[in-house]
This record gives sequence, structure tokens and C-alpha cells, in this order.
Amino acid sequence: MRAWRIGGETALDGEVRVGGSKYSALAAIPACALAEGPSVLRNVPDILDVQAYLHMLSACGARVRREGATVEIDPRGLTRQPLPASWSAGLRASTYMLAVQLVLWGTAEVGLPGGDQIGSRPLDLHVKALRAMGAEVGPSADGSAICGCVEHLRGAHVYFDQPSVGATVQALLAAVRAEGETRLDNAYVGPFVVDLANMLRAMGADIRGAGTSSVRVLGVAELHPVDHTLIGDQAEAFAFLAAGAATGGRVRVCGIEAEDVGSGLSKLSEAGAAYQAGPGWIELHGPRRLRAIDVQTGPLPAFYTDYHPPLAAALATAAGVSRIVETQWRQRFSYAGGLRAMGADVRVEGPAGLIRGGRLHGAVVEATESRAAAAYAIAGLAASGETLVTGVHHVERVCEHFVEKLQSLGAGLVETVLAAAAATEVQVEA
Repeated sequence: MRAWRIGGETALDGEVRVGGSKYSALAAIPACALAEGPSVLRNVPDILDVQAYLHMLSACGARVRREGATVEIDPRGLTRQPLPASWSAGLRASTYMLAVQLVLWGTAEVGLPGGDQIGSRPLDLHVKALRAMGAEVGPSADGSAICGCVEHLRGAHVYFDQPSVGATVQALLAAVRAEGETRLDNAYVGPFVVDLANMLRAMGADIRGAGTSSVRVLGVAELHPVDHTLIGDQAEAFAFLAAGAATGGRVRVCGIEAEDVGSGLSKLSEAGAAYQAGPGWIELHGPRRLRAIDVQTGPLPAFYTDYHPPLAAALATAAGVSRIVETQWRQRFSYAGGLRAMGADVRVEGPAGLIRGGRLHGAVVEATESRAAAAYAIAGLAASGETLVTGVHHVERVCEHFVEKLQSLGAGLVETVLAAAAATEVQVEA
């Protein structure tokens, strides 16, 4: 099992380029399946979730070619077949194939999805949107999959009880080929939703209002191939910015727009970090010590839940007591035990976490989800001694070359093989 050995008390300094957005990629790949010919996606991150999606399409008959960050997808060989749970169990975004299958063939069957262990993420809003467009959708007889059928998808008014990335993407993929107009109210407004809408428009879709909570889609008869470049990954960018802030370093992140991480930058600035930005880059300077702040997560443009664990790790070094209220996924606090093992004073009471900043020391910690693994890396960089982080495969699902990028910023970090000897070699300070 792989692990990270992290040398502490390292002030990061340098420039790093983030990969393409995970969420944009996982929406763009199934969108390519709706085109009449081969499409090209650029700036595609080389992460496990993307690899799994491309493999799934290839196994279903699509022609997939990848060269570096460029992927070509020709869907003309796709065959009508169910997607078993063995393909979708580790991939939350596999559910988007419900809309794709309903558009292409009028029937759909997709195994229940998986993803990070951050709590139950029901599909009720996905089902609500597809039913509003005329589809019959429900669980399979054995409960291992979700199935659907429809004669013709038709435009409808869909109100989401809460903003949902997945449900908004699902509805867009169905609505672009539905008959008539679809209106999505209380839709998610993240930059990756805008990125998908821009791509679909370039394919011939009629979409208005993307980037707002009210989106209108006029269905079209067909979509043509596209050459589209994905936006940068905002969660990855924030992790590097938070690492710079926690270590009192200087980090320049390229391949991202400041407005796409606006809520995160606002909180890092409130905690004492200074930054400047230009087209496609952000440079942050961390203070000698951060100061405590209060944070509440929420759907974008509020403070993004994916920023929560990296920020918590940075605030574990801050002066004073910080408070983080998690309104999206309560299990985000899975990092709390690991930070405590590193000397942090962290208490979780319901949806709120209280973090009294102080001096961290190295420890052996295990991540159970991707953002927690990034948080442990940040804490380890700021701590004294060495930290060993296990469970790092979770990061490979969402961020490419994370270790190498930290190393390029001067981090004393080496990917190694976890063994009893590796764990006992970690120098833990009391």
C-alpha cells in the first residue's frame, strides 16, 4: 500500500499548474457520447475517475484515444447495454449515463454509483428531473441498479429542492435533446456547470442562463462534435493555495481563474494571507502565522465544501479558535482524528467543528477520502517532524501528480511503500 512520507516545517515556494477540472471532465465525457461523431477534449486530468469513465465508454463500444491531456471520443460504436455495478461502484458520475442512454435508446440501466466516503448522496433530484421530462425511473428488481425508459424526452419545469451539481448536469444532458423547452430552477451555479454548458452550446445546444440559478434549455434534434478545453480544477488549486498559507510560503498557481476560487481566496485573505491574480494565475503569500476565522460551507458561490478539509488543516496552525460549519457533507470531518493525532485541538459538535490552532507534530494518519488526504499533507508540511499519510489512493481519484507538484514547490515529500518499518521510522514529537 502506498503512503506519503512528509517532511515538516517546509515553507512552500514556487509555481504549480493545476490539471483540468475533475467535475468538468466527468460531465464532458458523457456529453461527447451525445455527438454525431468524434469530439476532442483538452486539458483532461489524468485521474482514476476519468480513467474509469473512459474505460467504461470504451467497453461499451466507443472509440477512445488519449495522448497526454488530450482525449478523442468517437461514440458511433456505442452499443445498447446496461452499465453493471462493477463499473460504476467507484464512480459517482456514472449516473450521468442515465440521461445519455435515455437520449440515445429510450432505455437506461446504470449500477448504483460510489465515490468518496463522505456520506449518503441520494439520487432523488436526478430521478425527479428525468421523471419531469417524461421518463419512468426507479430501482432495478434486485436494487443493484437504477433503470429508466421513455418514448420521448420532453421539456419540463424542474425545481431542485437544493442546488445539486450532479442533478443539474443530469438534467442538462437530458434537456439538450428533449422536445421543447426545459427550465431548471435552483440549479447549481459552479464554474464546471458553466463549462459544460459552454461545451454543449458549441455542439449546437440552445442553453441560456448557465451560471445562474435559472437555466433555460431548448432541445435540439442533434448535437455535432466539438473541440473543447476544460477549465482548471478549483479544488486542486485551493489545496495548493491553502498549503502555501499554512506554511507561510509563496505559491503561484497557474491554470485557474481567481473568480473560480473566489470564496476560498476570500477566507484565506480573512485568515491573513495576501494574494494577487491575473488571467490564468493566482499568487498567494502566507503570513508568519494565520489567524482564526469562522467559515460555513454551502453551494457555490458560497464557501465550497471541497475546500473545507484543506482549510481546516491550515487553521490548525492559526492563532485562536476557528469554527467551521459544514452544511453539505457531515462526514467531511473525517480528518478530525488525524489532526488530533498530529497535536491539533479539534472538536466536532454536530455540523460544527472547533479548531484551536497550535503547534503540530508528525504522526501516522490514514485518509478515508480525497480532501482529507490533501488536508493531512498540508498539516504535515506545517508540522515538526515527519508525517506518514496512508489512504493516498483517494487523492489519485481527483488530482493528478499531487506528490510531484508538491515536490516542485519545495516540499520534503516522498511517495513510498507502507510497511511496518515505514510507520515506525516516522519521527513523532510529543
